[in-house]
Amino acid sequence: MTCTCVETINEKLKEHNTRLTQAWVLGGTTHPGLMLQTDQIETGRGKPKAVAMFLTYCPFCGTKYAADEVAA
Repeated sequence: MTCTCVETINEKLKEHNTRLTQAWVLGGTTHPGLMLQTDQIETGRGKPKAVAMFLTYCPFCGTKYAADEVAA
């Protein structure tokens, strides 16, 4: 990460027994950033499935994650 926002936020969330989730994708590419979880609104046959969103900018300070970290 190019900023320390995740560590700072996790430290503040610790008193609430919670933390941000960071996802590492295996195979193809890995992404060191945060994954934004989404929920499927309508369920059933033929309905599009929920997708995961991997952030390329820090949602707290707006710093762009370095390209070498995203491709690592």
